[in-house]
Order: sequence, then structure tokens, then C-alpha cells
Amino acid sequence: MTASRAASARAFQRGVTIIEVLASVVLILVGFCGIFAMNTRSILILRKTRQVVASSQILQERMETLRSHPWPEISNAQALALLMQTPAASGQDLADANPVESVVVTVPNLPAGTNTAEYTFSVKRERGAVKIVQNGDLGTQPLLLVQTTVTWREMHGTQQRQLRTIIGQLGLTRSGIFGSAFGRPEEGNSNVATTQ
Repeated sequence: MTASRAASARAFQRGVTIIEVLASVVLILVGFCGIFAMNTRSILILRKTRQVVASSQILQERMETLRSHPWPEISNAQALALLMQTPAASGQDLADANPVESVVVTVPNLPAGTNTAEYTFSVKRERGAVKIVQNGDLGTQPLLLVQTTVTWREMHGTQQRQLRTIIGQLGLTRSGIFGSAFGRPEEGNSNVATTQ
């Protein structure tokens, strides 16, 4: 009798050991699944961050390009289209997301009721091709409001970043600031008292 009890006790221990091993395997698999899920999520977050940074760099590069070129090249839609044929250096970081760059140039502070179509033009760059969306020439205007936009596709839909600035015909040099809305008022119109 004691031999049969000892045999059944050993069989019971083997059964418990198999259950413990199976439970351990399940716990290890759940742990690995959690690690892989976190890793996948981290990769997606890093990719999205990289795309946002690349789009911001594209906007900054495009804006600096516009600021550094002569007035006739940024105040005319056809000249701007030629300028935009050169891709931004950071564009290759976003190339797999099919980015679309667009530049809209308008005249700031138009009076109410003014037909804004006469004071606006826009150019778009998509898949290496540049297209004039709305033609125009604002070369006679002293100031232009430039809005650059980058739109790209990602896993969860379309994303967009924008950057706006005002560019003056005379630039932001000393001669361009004086007498303009950016700097010291013209002589004779100053409300600031001077001391001698």
C-alpha cells in the first residue's frame, strides 16, 4: 500500500510540475508580447517625431531661401516656381511620406472689402514637380506675408506644418527698418521726447 501511495504522490508531483512549467511559459510569452508591443510603439513614435522634425526643417530652409533671394524672385509666382524647383535638403528625410510643399504669398493688412485674389499667389511642389496654383505678381508691394506649408501622409492620416513670416522689399536692414511698420517712425512723426 505504501508503494502505491508513493507512486501516486510522484505522479501528482509530475502533474504539478507540468502545470508550473506551462504557467511559467505563458507568463514568459505574455512578457515577450508586451516587450514587442512597446518596441513597435516606440518605433512608431520615433518615426513620427522624425517626420515632424524633417517637416520643420523643410519649412525653415524654404523660408531662409526666400529671405535670401532678391525681391523679384519672391514677389512673382513664375520666379518663385523656378526657385522651388530646387528641393529642400531636409526633404530626403521625409521623402517616403510624399511631402507636398506649398507657398502662399499675400499682401498683409489689406483694407476690408478688398478683392484678395488680386493680392495673392501660390505655388505648390509635389513629387518633384512645381505647379503655379494661382498666378500673380506683387513686385510693387512693399511687404509680403509668406506662408509655407508642408503636408505629408503617415500611418494615421495626413499631417501638416506651417510657417508664416513677413518679408519686406527693402529687407530688414537698417535702411529697410526706418520709416516702416517694423521700426522707428519717419522723422517729424515721432511722439517720443528727445533729451539733449
